[in-house]
Amino acid sequence: MDDLLTREKYGHLPRSLAAGGKRQFGYEIGNVAYWSPGPDITLFYAHDGQSIPDPGIVIFGHIDAGADAFKKYDGTVDVNIEAID
Repeated sequence: MDDLLTREKYGHLPRSLAAGGKRQFGYEIGNVAYWSPGPDITLFYAHDGQSIPDPGIVIFGHIDAGADAFKKYDGTVDVNIEAID
């Protein structure tokens, strides 16, 4: 995943996901979200007070602890995301 605005890591998906879920223009540290224009998956590790541009994001997960660990990686970092029951 690459860094964006020193607040999030994002990774480009090979194809778009189904466009469902509530679009939001704000986020919290630890949110895992989908941004459809990318199409990208985003992990928020810091907050800069800015809002998300149109068309917004769909939040589908949350990192409960440790999201700030991404701050120490200035550039690209390998991340694995797994769904749990």
